[in-house]
Amino acid sequence: MTFKKKVAEKLNNILSVEELSLLPRGFQTLGSIIILKLNPKLLEKQKIIGQAYLDLLPKMRSVYANKGRVIGSFREPENIEFLVGEDNPIVEHKEHGIKYRFNIKKIMFSQGNLNERRFLATLVTKGEIVVDMFAGMGYFSLPIAKHSDVGQIYSIELNPTSYKTLLENIKINHLEEKIIAINGDCKREVLELSISGIRADRVIMGVFPAPKDYVKEALSLTKEEGTIFHYEGIVEKETYISLFKEFEEICQKEQFNCKLESHRFVKSYGPNLFHIVLDIFVRKN
Repeated sequence: MTFKKKVAEKLNNILSVEELSLLPRGFQTLGSIIILKLNPKLLEKQKIIGQAYLDLLPKMRSVYANKGRVIGSFREPENIEFLVGEDNPIVEHKEHGIKYRFNIKKIMFSQGNLNERRFLATLVTKGEIVVDMFAGMGYFSLPIAKHSDVGQIYSIELNPTSYKTLLENIKINHLEEKIIAINGDCKREVLELSISGIRADRVIMGVFPAPKDYVKEALSLTKEEGTIFHYEGIVEKETYISLFKEFEEICQKEQFNCKLESHRFVKSYGPNLFHIVLDIFVRKN
């Protein structure tokens, strides 16, 4: 029996047939918190539904409803509402041996990127210098620092709440020697790193929409022998090469050569729309 059917069975005498059919197919768990996305027709009975989930999952402490999107330059959740249980949005989520402690109302966390967070760490070789642009609370920086023999990671984050959370997560995972956190705008901060003589083996550009306006500055981190850029975006599956072409156009204008070494589709974003990561090798002409 699927979990949806278990919830429907529990609510069989409370919800109408139509309402039962509208129950979510799945749900997200972060630490001991359940997060639901509910059909608008179910909102009048959201607390009853939330309690059903809590009854069926007694080890969980809270249920929240996600009623919005990730918005703004700070990439904050738009509307996370408490439903039932303990009203405490601070969660400690464990993944790949990493502890992520954060406020679910202030910071977004996508479990759909789980494999990508794990995979990037496997690409990093001994002694690499990594610059993690748009680092958030350490989605990529923390697993790389934990599971590779990286030399140094420079993690740049603009949002002061995410930056504070990044500092805390670095500390609770005992990764202070490997990660240098920087609070500021990536355009300015990568140029500051470049001016100070930092050149990266690997640059992570993991933000949506694809950060086209940051490529020029990011190229200043390119090593003489070449640098790998992980460039992300949302595209139609058949036209993913267009994302590389926009990156390549900027490279050519700035007198760099680039080559698309590989790509991978991380998750679906809707009908024929996918989150994609491009691994691009760049060298100065």
